[in-house]
Amino acid sequence: MTKTRTWFRIHSFTGIITGLLLFVICWSGTIATISHEIDWLVTPEARAQPGSVKKSWGDMTAAVQTAYPDAEILSVMAPLYDRSSAIVLVNLPDQRLVRIYVDPYSGQINGRYSYLNVQRFFRSFHRSIFLPTGIGTIFVSLFSVTMLASLVAALYFYKRWWTRFFRFKNGTGRLFWSELHKSAGLWSIWFIVVIGATGVWYGFERLRFDIGDGIISYVGPADVSVREFPKARTQPGGSDLPLDRLLEKVRTARPDLDIKSVRLRKHVLSAHGQAGHFLVRDRANQIALDARSGEVLYNHAASDLPPYWRWSDTADPLHFGDFGGLASKLVWFFFGLVLSGLILTGTWLHAHRLARDRPRARWPGTAAACVVSLIVIAASAPLGIQGARESLGPTIEGVKHLPTLAPGVKYVIFGWIALTLAIIASWMFLLWRPQTVLRKPESDQAPVRMGRAAANRKGR
Repeated sequence: MTKTRTWFRIHSFTGIITGLLLFVICWSGTIATISHEIDWLVTPEARAQPGSVKKSWGDMTAAVQTAYPDAEILSVMAPLYDRSSAIVLVNLPDQRLVRIYVDPYSGQINGRYSYLNVQRFFRSFHRSIFLPTGIGTIFVSLFSVTMLASLVAALYFYKRWWTRFFRFKNGTGRLFWSELHKSAGLWSIWFIVVIGATGVWYGFERLRFDIGDGIISYVGPADVSVREFPKARTQPGGSDLPLDRLLEKVRTARPDLDIKSVRLRKHVLSAHGQAGHFLVRDRANQIALDARSGEVLYNHAASDLPPYWRWSDTADPLHFGDFGGLASKLVWFFFGLVLSGLILTGTWLHAHRLARDRPRARWPGTAAACVVSLIVIAASAPLGIQGARESLGPTIEGVKHLPTLAPGVKYVIFGWIALTLAIIASWMFLLWRPQTVLRKPESDQAPVRMGRAAANRKGR
């Protein structure tokens, strides 16, 4: 067997054995890239009509405290766009992590829903397929390895690939899909490398936490972080300063910081945001104040981070493409669709080869891989439901219930699930009954086989 043939078989093998779950992971990640925007579209409460002046953060939290006097305010998130609501995240007596949507121009409360929205559903599913976080993150990360292996194999067997970016052979049927698969793959090389490398990184981070030194963040709880997040230094008692006054102190200490969110924990306020650094998530720049005295307890910028942690705060923007606003998200969304399509067209081409060559057996392990994939996908539903009920659902008369979702959020989630199941069913049908779908009648194939035989004799 030639080296080219060996690399082709590696490419095909990894695509078929891991492709079903890889598709589901990539497909969910594609939706996750624009999930904030989908929430804005399907949740009226998340929208706001722009005005001339915005209310202060203190005004918005005061409105929430007035409407929900028993609420524990956890964080405030700035509006994502000019037409977006601000979000105040609270704990209520009967429910944890409730999003309260506040109009940033009028200060009025638009409504409230569970923390579980389109964005949270797809980010959580994409990260771990609703498996326990440690196991799930590592499991999903392994598919980044197989994806990169498939890419490397393709570049080895596709000779002089760097000269073929603008070549496309016209044709129909299998020829068209084969050319489309090759061309889309070439133009997606950079994207596959980015997604694959960051996906592997997430698995490494989790392995370090689970079986290494137990460190998962640069600043946070003492037992899992390089630096312990500061605690309030003032004596017990007394009340916190008004939020707006604390934010004035933040802006004085960090005039470069464009505040995107603030968090309130045990008399400590922390502000996160952007400060002109390239490709970092908001928490790469943060400052913490004692909420009762206004004293600065901690302050760092992305440029202060060691290389390891600087990269850690770069992985998310690279993986989800949110570093350039809506424009970069749409680029990531498009190439995410292309990547998902590559997996599906690869399966179609494999099924076509099975139908064309009757004696050829399926890859060893195909059945086992499909069974395992279906078990994991089937298990994700009850695990996801149980997790949502226990961590995000309200408690009514001592009984946990499922969280209340915005109607539009329900339609998006259930619609995506239905479409994904339909694609999975098509995948299984193609792999196990390819001749039913693709194989021509024997009478139509005889001339083709005769033609090939004649061509072979002529070549000899």
